[in-house]
Amino acid sequence: MNYGVVMEKSFRCELNPAFMLFSVKFVADKIVETFGPVYRRFIVTYALKFESEALDESTPDGIEDLEQLNNYLLSKIEKHPKSYCALIYGMSKADQLLQGGSGTARTASSIAIKRLLEDSGVLNQLINSTDDPYEALTKTEELFVSINTGLPGEVKFQKLVDGNVRVIVSDCPFLDACEKMRFEGLWRPDGTPECYLLTRSMVVAEIITHKRYDYRVEDLNPPESCKGYLFPI
Repeated sequence: MNYGVVMEKSFRCELNPAFMLFSVKFVADKIVETFGPVYRRFIVTYALKFESEALDESTPDGIEDLEQLNNYLLSKIEKHPKSYCALIYGMSKADQLLQGGSGTARTASSIAIKRLLEDSGVLNQLINSTDDPYEALTKTEELFVSINTGLPGEVKFQKLVDGNVRVIVSDCPFLDACEKMRFEGLWRPDGTPECYLLTRSMVVAEIITHKRYDYRVEDLNPPESCKGYLFPI
């Protein structure tokens, strides 16, 4: 997809491992609230598997809920700053096992992120402020950066001639989970890669504009740069 770029804006934030774990864990909480304890069991099981492999350690016993899992991952942050990726992987694995394939039309993660953002009220001031997804995403990231909760790494939003929005990320904070998901074939139903960052962007655009969007990954070249785009449905 090589449509011309009308405008673009970049944002850069440093990684805050504890905050990233906090925010991803809240998404997992919303999944369990919405879809029930079976999701919780799979998320915990596969997040622990991911982390034990990342650390080359045995899987700990006695961890059965998200709070216990969160405390365990928090204890590993110094050794593994991106321990939150274990939760990202666990959520995607649960989707694959329980919905017949990761990235169904509305994944558990997308539903949970939407509930989290709506319940928190953090986007209330921006809702209905624009019907342009590019403006919705750049306004939101400006807000998040101002309160030190922006996406780690460098994120660029481009408004394309056709009105779609390209998202380009360098040093993606979700790379560890993404690589394992792709290695295991956790694809969307159309055979394209799943992307937590694009899922987040899609949900933000939908909340603010009250329109529906989907996404496609265009290019995977981690950690230098990955890109994808949002389009209306």
